[in-house]
Amino acid sequence: MAAAGDARFEVLDALGLCRLTRRTGDLDGAVPLRVAKACVPLLEGNAFGLQITLARPIEVRRRLGSLRAEPAGEHREALARAHRAALTRLVSQGFLAPEGAWHRALRGGLAWTCRKGLGPPRLRLWTGLLVRPDPGLWLRVAGAANRRNALIEVSEAYLADDGAFVPLVVELRVRDEAPQRLQIEGEIGCIAPVLPDVQIEACSLADAPEVGRAHAEFYDAKYFAVKKGQVTRKYRRLVGGTAGGRNASAGEGSTGGEGAGEESTRVGSTREASAGPARVRLVVAGPAAPEITEVTEVTTAAGPDPVPWRGGARRLASIVVRNAVPFRATFDGHTLAVAPDAPRLADGAAAVERAFARTFGDAFLAANRGALWYLTKYFTPHPPGEPHFFVKPWAFTRTPPGWSSLLDGVNGDGYDVMRGVVATDAFFATPAVFHVRRLGAPIEVPEGAPLLRIVPIPRDLLRAGFREARFLDA
Repeated sequence: MAAAGDARFEVLDALGLCRLTRRTGDLDGAVPLRVAKACVPLLEGNAFGLQITLARPIEVRRRLGSLRAEPAGEHREALARAHRAALTRLVSQGFLAPEGAWHRALRGGLAWTCRKGLGPPRLRLWTGLLVRPDPGLWLRVAGAANRRNALIEVSEAYLADDGAFVPLVVELRVRDEAPQRLQIEGEIGCIAPVLPDVQIEACSLADAPEVGRAHAEFYDAKYFAVKKGQVTRKYRRLVGGTAGGRNASAGEGSTGGEGAGEESTRVGSTREASAGPARVRLVVAGPAAPEITEVTEVTTAAGPDPVPWRGGARRLASIVVRNAVPFRATFDGHTLAVAPDAPRLADGAAAVERAFARTFGDAFLAANRGALWYLTKYFTPHPPGEPHFFVKPWAFTRTPPGWSSLLDGVNGDGYDVMRGVVATDAFFATPAVFHVRRLGAPIEVPEGAPLLRIVPIPRDLLRAGFREARFLDA
């Protein structure tokens, strides 16, 4: 297992089925050259966290409303024996409570089916790892994002700090279009530490005029003049070394690098940042205001089913961005055409203009027409040949110095919304970048569809690593 960066949690490998790996920002050279040069937020999203990577393929079978999983090929019996031996060892050395909920669940095998209400069956797959976050931190488990098996979806989960090792389980939903027998391999999920001391308050643009002013300063006439012929690298210059640009060579870009900011402060440590709750502002500049949510359930050493979080004042808030303008988008291999609901788009754009006019006056709008148009048009395409475009929410996110925002996309039928990381202490826009997977037939995104979950996170956790724990008799 490859540890990297400052260790912020412990990992015990009981089985050898999975390892935690670090991605490069350019996905080992797989991203387009333009992206590698010009999309810091996307490269940061590619490199975020540690990937939960299968060392051996797993075969998933669907039958009669249930899911089964077992190792594929010749390693099946060997891994079954190793699984039985590992459980005995974990119980005898106190990592699992004998006959506790975790012991009973894992005794049935590497994977088991669960359901949430009347929803489709989900598969809980034990990775063979146990993890323990450092005091004061949680661990967030989510999908692999940006390079993933599109036939499975991973449920978001939070492993709360309670001082004990917790089996790392990935909960999978198999999409309807997947075959009855599906082999999964490689990266199946992502784990990363987060700081659960975040409070978010919503306010109007009039209550945070510096955010709107910064947007106009970023998107000035010079920006658009340079943008016509080359990459501006303005985002990169703005955030400097604070956005974790060490992940990969990158610049400013169309895949998340849009918004504005002020001079940012150098990264502070998590300990300094956690002196009190991080106070984040959601600045609303138009209709369809994003939703502020809090994590209410966490996974602990008590068992695999999430339980209510009872941590008192410590809480983790995030922002859910929903689509404000219903639209269809079609990609033919060359052109990506977006067809929005024109009246709804016009109404929303007018509301954004009114918010800026109330805050700054008509003269400001006339002097910054390009910056405002860049926001109100809502959709921005990529160059021909790319199955991407992005949506610009009519709201901004501002975090304290040293904090960025993880933009975790919500995937839909025929498309993904990609993962990115934005230095929202200096640059406040949080776009949803679409990757259209369907060719020829349109994708449809209704009004109110979730697009992004925005999770504020200290930058010194973006590249956090882990310490390798060992069995007591090792």
